[in-house]
Amino acid sequence: MNYELSLAHELLEDARLLLAQERYRSAVSRAYYAAYHACVALLESFGLRPGNYTGRSGRPASRWEHGIVTAAVAADSQLSRVLTRLVALQLRWQYAQRIRSDYRAHETISAMTARTSVELAEHIITNVEGHLRAQHP
Repeated sequence: MNYELSLAHELLEDARLLLAQERYRSAVSRAYYAAYHACVALLESFGLRPGNYTGRSGRPASRWEHGIVTAAVAADSQLSRVLTRLVALQLRWQYAQRIRSDYRAHETISAMTARTSVELAEHIITNVEGHLRAQHP
């Protein structure tokens, strides 16, 4: 199995456990990272690498930056066969919720936000797995 996808599964399981314990802030964070790593696996399955994109420094990226992943998944027409544009845009929402969860202590994270984030990660992982299986039957 792909290492990025393995990590995505591990983080998704963590998100599910945290959701069940009503630890919504942490569930949102882990769910986002599960989706993020699945998206990295998807990008790399198309032969893409961080250096294909301009990083925050203005030079070719040396790693998968969050902004690169969320933008590339939303913009690349090849990837839309795996993740619809709507799902790709929801990844941006999920990233914004992760920022709220990790850095904005004064904001409350609802059970619905946490559940939605976990469900989105599940959906993304399922679609990426289907794509990878089709590539390597």
